Amino acid sequence: MMRIFYTLAISLVLTISFAFAQVPRLVHYQGELENAEGELFTGTTDLQIGIYKSPRAEKPTWIEIHTNVEIQNGIYSVMLGSQNPLKLSFYEYFLEAKSPDFESGARRKMIVGSGYNYRLGFLFSAYTIVWVAIFLFMLSIFSRQKKLINELGLIGKLQKEKASA
Repeated sequence: MMRIFYTLAISLVLTISFAFAQVPRLVHYQGELENAEGELFTGTTDLQIGIYKSPRAEKPTWIEIHTNVEIQNGIYSVMLGSQNPLKLSFYEYFLEAKSPDFESGARRKMIVGSGYNYRLGFLFSAYTIVWVAIFLFMLSIFSRQKKLINELGLIGKLQKEKASA
């Protein structure tokens, strides 16, 4: 009976872990595209978005190209990770957006925070594993106590029989 229960509990934990491992890593980003003079771009263009480790880094850590992005009064919205999977730790990075149709004098903007949400899936799996382990431990203690109580009951009966004989 216990073997079946343990098998079911482990299966549940693995299923939950694999389900959260499949969460797509997307980050919604809304930015502003303007040139060095502060003029805002309006229209449809391709955007090359790069994430850098520092404001002056030459090579991006991650890059993605979004085609036909609609921009109104300089404001655009994209889903980072939709073209190229995001596999960053998200401590502190700098994002830069460039367009071939508009000389933006691209400035890098610091991004932090939202990437930490990716860790929630891992934490949920870890907490689930811990709570299942605690539950199984408590269940094993309960079954041992039940056996001990039964054995003590038998010992008590034997002592009563011995005393009465």
